[in-house]
Amino acid sequence: MTLKLETDRLLIRDWEEDDADAALEIFGSADVAPWLSPAIDKVPDAATMRMILQSWIEAQPNFVVPAGRWAVARRDDGEIVGALLIRLLPPYEEDLEIGWQLRPSAWGNGYATEASRGLMRWAFKEGDVDELFAVARPNNKRAIATAKRLGMQWVGETDKYYDLNLQVYRMRASEFST
Repeated sequence: MTLKLETDRLLIRDWEEDDADAALEIFGSADVAPWLSPAIDKVPDAATMRMILQSWIEAQPNFVVPAGRWAVARRDDGEIVGALLIRLLPPYEEDLEIGWQLRPSAWGNGYATEASRGLMRWAFKEGDVDELFAVARPNNKRAIATAKRLGMQWVGETDKYYDLNLQVYRMRASEFST
C-alpha cells in the first residue's frame, strides 16, 4: 500500500531511493543517531543510506497496516525534513511504536508533532489499532516533549524494549483528538 498523507504543512509519503541524501541528513547526523532505538551508529555515507532505503522500500509492502516507514516532506517545496515509522516493539511484538526523526535544521518548527499527529490519525482510523506507544531515552528531551505535545500519557520507564532504559508514552485511540 502506498501512503500519501497531508497535514497543513507536511506530506507523509513512502521513501524513494532518490531520497538518500536527504535521509542521510537525518540518520547520518551525530545529533540524531545517538537517540535512535534500537541503538545504531550514524549512517556513514549516501551509498549506505541508499542501501538502507532500498531495504525499507522492499519491506514496505509486507507490513500490516498501520506499520511502515515514511518520509516527511514540506508541502510547499517538497524538501524532506524528517521520517516517521510505526512498528512492532520487541521482544513480544504486541505493542506498536510510533517514532519520529527530524534532521537538526528542521528542529523547532513543530514538524514532528504535526507529522506524528497526522500519522496517528491515519493509524487509528485505517489500522484497527487501539493504542500506540512512543519510547525515548530519559535524556532525550526533544522526543519526550513531542510525546507530551501529542497528548501521549507517560506509562513508565523500562528496559524491556531494545535492551535500553527507555521512557514509555502511550496514546489510546479513544483518547486521541485531532
